[in-house]
Amino acid sequence: MNNSEKMLSAIEAQDLVQAADWFEKALLEDSDSVLLDLAEYLERIGFYHQAKRIFNKLAPDFPQVNLNLATIASEDGELEEAFGYLEKIDSTDSWYVNALLIKADLYQMEGLPDVAREKLVEASQLSDDPIITFGMAEIDFELGNFTQAIKEYASLDNRTIYEQTGISTYQRIGVSYASLGKFEAAIEFLQKAIELEYDESAVFELAVILYDQEDYQKANLYFKQLDTLSPDFEGYEYIYAMSLHADHQAEAALLIAQQGLNKNPFDSQLALLASQVSYELHDTEKAESYLLDAWDNADDLEEIALRLTNLYLEQERYEDILDLEDQDWDNVLTRWNIARSYQALEDIEKARELYGELHRDLRDNPEFLEEYIYLLRECGELERAKQEAQHYLSLVPDDSVMQEFYDSLDY
Repeated sequence: MNNSEKMLSAIEAQDLVQAADWFEKALLEDSDSVLLDLAEYLERIGFYHQAKRIFNKLAPDFPQVNLNLATIASEDGELEEAFGYLEKIDSTDSWYVNALLIKADLYQMEGLPDVAREKLVEASQLSDDPIITFGMAEIDFELGNFTQAIKEYASLDNRTIYEQTGISTYQRIGVSYASLGKFEAAIEFLQKAIELEYDESAVFELAVILYDQEDYQKANLYFKQLDTLSPDFEGYEYIYAMSLHADHQAEAALLIAQQGLNKNPFDSQLALLASQVSYELHDTEKAESYLLDAWDNADDLEEIALRLTNLYLEQERYEDILDLEDQDWDNVLTRWNIARSYQALEDIEKARELYGELHRDLRDNPEFLEEYIYLLRECGELERAKQEAQHYLSLVPDDSVMQEFYDSLDY
């Protein structure tokens, strides 16, 4: 048993001190071929420091190990060092294509996909390895060059690429077609991807496209498949619940929303949906509870405030609405609910002030105008009430009650 083998035995026994001793002896005594095998194995199991020492020792006689050194440097985040190793590989060397592939990866890591693609194009002129074409397709996909990406993916064997990368070219083609607005083609390729190999991303993409196309029943079939086979897939519950809701399955939608909230109780979007569905199912207590949960976690409270004030207004909980007045709301409908609350609590002066502020934004809203007109009458502003009634009748000319009110102001 040589020193390298003894080192590996010590590693297997988790005796790292002994392994370090055998490593030093291997560096001094073992043959270059044995050391090369040892270094490649150490690199695979993550012993980068030791692998790097061996590769540096062997580099003068085995220049191809500069590829390994570049890979180790990139794993350590030392990109400049990695490029330095790759520059030592000449374009006439048989492993130059591999150097180009590693360079492409490094440029991707640096956020330079265009430069990465240039390296892959150069590599494609030297080799017909399909993984190079796949790399170009992936970059085009990332850059939004979907037409070009489709051509490149279509030239590849889906099964071979899937076995090498775990990525379905059919799935990529489907998503690309969807991004181009060609949804029939997108559905066809995504279904083909799923038929050949279950892929949770493809199932999700297909379900979302079907939902966007308002084919809710089919969408729900795929969402159900995802829910059954990949329950840990992140973030599918919201749109699944939306699809069930659109398909008039409110109770099922609420169950999926609750399932999502059990995984992530801080998802305010899901809480808003759960509140909406609860309200539609006549469970106002739960509807309020979900809104309050969303309030604690949302970045934007405008939508939540509107829904809360609508709910409280319906329940005549005017004081609860006024408790929300301490914030400067942008939504005029929320501010209108606050004004309504002051009027309901007979604070007429405050109500008149707020209705006046809202008038510019809501003057063409008949419901607002009707309330404002009667408030103006209550405040004794009959001339202004008449002006607003005239404008109201221009919007709703067949309102006989308002016409009668308008006519009465002439007396």
